[in-house]
Amino acid sequence: MLGRRDARFGGRRLAPLFYEEPLQVVSAAGAYVRTADGRTYLDAYNNVPVVGHAHPAVVQAISRQAAVLNINSRYLHPNVVELAERLTATMPAGLDTCVFVNSGSEANDLAWRMATLHTGNSGAIVTDFSYHGVSAATSPMSTNTYPPSQRPSHIGVFAPPMPGDADDDRAATEAIRGARASLRGAGHDVALLAVDTIFSSAGVLEPTDDYMRALVRETRASGGLFLADEVQAGFGRGGRSLWRFQDFGITPDFVTLGKPMGNGHPIAALITRREIAERFTAVDEYFSTFGGNPVSSAAALTVLDIIEQSGLVARSGQVGEELRGRLRDGLGLTVRGQGLFAGIDIRPGDTAGFTAGALAERLREAGVLVGTTGRDGQVLKVRPPLIWESEHVEVFTEALGRVLGR
Repeated sequence: MLGRRDARFGGRRLAPLFYEEPLQVVSAAGAYVRTADGRTYLDAYNNVPVVGHAHPAVVQAISRQAAVLNINSRYLHPNVVELAERLTATMPAGLDTCVFVNSGSEANDLAWRMATLHTGNSGAIVTDFSYHGVSAATSPMSTNTYPPSQRPSHIGVFAPPMPGDADDDRAATEAIRGARASLRGAGHDVALLAVDTIFSSAGVLEPTDDYMRALVRETRASGGLFLADEVQAGFGRGGRSLWRFQDFGITPDFVTLGKPMGNGHPIAALITRREIAERFTAVDEYFSTFGGNPVSSAAALTVLDIIEQSGLVARSGQVGEELRGRLRDGLGLTVRGQGLFAGIDIRPGDTAGFTAGALAERLREAGVLVGTTGRDGQVLKVRPPLIWESEHVEVFTEALGRVLGR
């Protein structure tokens, strides 16, 4: 199968796969996936099935709606209207307008178009080693995908605060001013600051509230708008609020949602203020054939129901705290993160000589799926479905301990 795939997919650069020996996953349920060879793996990586793989209520919602109607978004349907109402009800006052699309890339792309039109500026500020999508507009904002020598002139970059770095008001102010200076030197000015609110690609970072508030304040003082990219951190993953930006006490101009929104069914959204949307539609328009279709909206509504009814935000906080405690105190590892999003520093001197990539391969052999992240790829990324409980933490940490010889 792998050879057939490579022959028709243009190779791994156009269609990447995990692991040196890629897995053929044939089924999944809850926090576990099953492969074609009959093995079962604990999923410690995939945030897409946010309420668990093949959740019966999501499966039923998709099946029931698909059996009745799925049609393009130019027709009225109550599912997408209810979804917009429920999402905006979770947002700060003023974030009252939804546009439904199919991926986080599309949501960020549209936010960029709106920001440039609203501000009249043409520059974006992002963090070093960030990821915001794969479209023509968002790929340049994904600074983890190309070397600095290839950075377009309209992209200003600042380094997010790593552990031990200053992360106060002054550091944030200097970061934005420095990035803006590079933009202005190239004939641009700030239209948009885009931030992944868990800084996942940079290694899962934890800036202070003061730092985040100063980033937003300085961006707006420069004439730009602020985008909170909640594609990875949203839907309660941080364990305190439904949206990670709320933890910092900031109100974005744009919020983008993606991967987990439909528990694997393609749906994403941009949420913004009405005046920004109306400024855009006065001179342009936007349409997505499948964005917010009845089946995808049914899945997304059910995801919101499950998160609320099962108390998954609080559970993410509690189980995530237990996870980090066992990693720190039980295994002596350096770990960062909030809720069920953890970044484990892999330092060969502290981890039996393993690199993060090698450790991920060994964990796969031990029956656990994880990812890697960070500038040098030396952070183990743990980002499981939010249905994890203490038993899953135990399985994960015991497997990691065995691999490390602890």
